[in-house]
Amino acid sequence: MSSQEVAFENVGPERAPDGRAARTRAALVEATLARLRSDGSFTAEQVATDAGVSVATIYNRFPDGRDGLLAAAFDRALDGVVEASTRPLTAEHLLDHGLSGTMTALVDGLCEAFSADALVMRAALARLPESRSLRDAYRRHEGTARVANRRFVELGQAAGRIVDGDPDELADLLIVLGQGINNPVLLGATDRGRLCARLADALVAVLDPGTERP
Repeated sequence: MSSQEVAFENVGPERAPDGRAARTRAALVEATLARLRSDGSFTAEQVATDAGVSVATIYNRFPDGRDGLLAAAFDRALDGVVEASTRPLTAEHLLDHGLSGTMTALVDGLCEAFSADALVMRAALARLPESRSLRDAYRRHEGTARVANRRFVELGQAAGRIVDGDPDELADLLIVLGQGINNPVLLGATDRGRLCARLADALVAVLDPGTERP
């Protein structure tokens, strides 16, 4: 057998543990998310039991232990938030539904995403100052959203549907107002739909080129 054949032969056995490791990691993240969504907290022992593995396996997959699990769950929750915030921010949606329809879809989508993972967000944000992995996840997703927002603003300005101005400033405005939707006063309100409509109107007032400004 040639050295090249030996090399190829050795590739196969190395792949199986990687696949199992990925599946185990995914199961642990799902178990953590389920605990957070139902109870707002979790222990490593609970997650290990729910995922059908030992506590030692958690530390094999997540060296930071509980903080590592929380960061991974937070990362998944933020994926949903970014997806909800960027889905309607396209030139096609803006041209088809107008600025008002697009901002309504943005606010409603973020309300749903933040509501679905409110307890995940609360647990993660409480640990944000002490956890670098949580801060990294937060900044990474914020950066992704900022790039998408800037692109949306530039396309909207080119189409005459968004007010002229610094695209970076307007992109950051969307970030700030979007993050503000993750507020218990709004998410727990009995008249949340009306409040969301007012937030969408406020965004339109800021971005609409036809709005009179001082």
